[in-house]
Amino acid sequence: MAANGLPGLSAPPLTRWERFRLIVKVVELRLRFIALMAVTGAVFAYWDTIWNHIDKWRRPAAETAAAEAGFEFYCPMHPSVVMAQPGLCPICGMPLSKRAQGEPEALPPGVAARVSLSPQRIAQAGVRTVPVAYAPLVEEVVTVGTVELDERLVRRIASRLPGLTRIESLRVNVTGQTIRAGEVLGTLYSASLYQAAQELRLAARAQAARPSTVSGSLARQLSGDNSALLQASIEKLRLWGLTQDQIDALARSEVADPRIPIVAPIDGVVIRKAVVEGQYVGEGDPLFEVADLGHLWIKGRIYEHQLSLVQVGQEVEATVTAYPGEVFRGTVALIDPVLDAATRTVGVRFDLDNPDLQLRPGMYATVRLQTPVARTPAYLAARRGPAADANPLALTPAAQRVCLVTNLQLGAMGDPVAMEIEGRRVWLCCAGCEDKLRADPALYLARLESAPRDQVLTIPESAVIDTGRRTLVYVEAEPGVFEARDVQLGPRSGDLYPVLDGLAVGERVAAAGAFLIDAETRLSAGGSAAYAEPAAGSLVHAH
Repeated sequence: MAANGLPGLSAPPLTRWERFRLIVKVVELRLRFIALMAVTGAVFAYWDTIWNHIDKWRRPAAETAAAEAGFEFYCPMHPSVVMAQPGLCPICGMPLSKRAQGEPEALPPGVAARVSLSPQRIAQAGVRTVPVAYAPLVEEVVTVGTVELDERLVRRIASRLPGLTRIESLRVNVTGQTIRAGEVLGTLYSASLYQAAQELRLAARAQAARPSTVSGSLARQLSGDNSALLQASIEKLRLWGLTQDQIDALARSEVADPRIPIVAPIDGVVIRKAVVEGQYVGEGDPLFEVADLGHLWIKGRIYEHQLSLVQVGQEVEATVTAYPGEVFRGTVALIDPVLDAATRTVGVRFDLDNPDLQLRPGMYATVRLQTPVARTPAYLAARRGPAADANPLALTPAAQRVCLVTNLQLGAMGDPVAMEIEGRRVWLCCAGCEDKLRADPALYLARLESAPRDQVLTIPESAVIDTGRRTLVYVEAEPGVFEARDVQLGPRSGDLYPVLDGLAVGERVAAAGAFLIDAETRLSAGGSAAYAEPAAGSLVHAH
């Protein structure tokens, strides 16, 4: 078939030179495409550099001269505002400060560094912020102790009769037997008791049959002598431990009884039986020990650093291996006044009710104490903010202490600025905070309110950067601008940290991506210095 579609015509064969030129043209077309793609990629990759050069070429001559002089003007409150000429900050109206180009930015106290991230960079890094909010955090102290008898509920029954007495009989003859108050445990035989009972009977009869035929002072004297003898007999028996009912029974009996019952003084359990039937015991010898197991002690020890978390009257929860899942509740009854120098621990006694007698003396128990962080001395001493006794409607700078917007100490940015809003007189660190306060007064005025009961400011664990020398949190000061803020935190509770100082309610901290922001700060020379010197700071721009 013809090369051009015409019959009878055929394309002449290509010469070697024509073939070579065709190959060169094909390669040239492909190289042009590759070069075009490379140039396009380079423009995208170095767009910031290219734009900076274009911006430099387009600057006015005065600005270029100022830049060549090596100085620039910046806003201390808004690091993104950098100008070549002196003037006022377009955001807050503060006079711009002068500095040498490349000089680290002088940051407010408590701010270690600032980093500015573009929206694309924030999205790529997955940076997520959360507000600083109140939560009911607690510190838990766990210790192990032993269940013991309540010493106040232990009674020792001893013989109070003079001389030797014999155990005539025992009704309670087994250790561990449960008894009731007033129950007869046994009987004692005593010759001294027999003699005292006879004296009582004779004195009682003499008093009842006092002479009626003799009148005058002699009759009264004889009656008084009989009464004194009767009272002395009664008092003797009472000192020997007899009850008034027993004494009355002896006085009414026809025959003196040398036996006296042994009566249980309290409800409880016999924890020790020291006698057997027929045994002779002397005055003061123990017969029984009875304990009320309805109320017990747990004695444990806590470490020295936990001492501030334990208070007398504090509620506790105890568990024992014998009853898994069951909780026994009690209170802290005593904290030893002396520290054990060898173990650096303090003894603590817990009181628990034991109505069902499930707990037994000698058991091991695990005791847990929970103290709200808001009540711990560390939190109360370090908490920063308006004074608790200050009038929230008319605060003074000394009473308010910190700026409601920036949470900086009043005076850190110059003389405090007073502002009236919603019937309150408040103080700000600078005039640039006024617009922010007017834009969202509820957010900032909430920082004047007292914290809810037993709640503290909290931040998530993922927001904390521990450098070893200081503890930092990245606070979103403005959209895309993060400040490395020095904070003071309490012990971690779960995945939250209590904030003792450095943050205010409503501020937003980087909870996800904080380590990326920290890495951007460390890449700069000034940012690295921020970790070595507490007073240093830097501004980093990342796109």
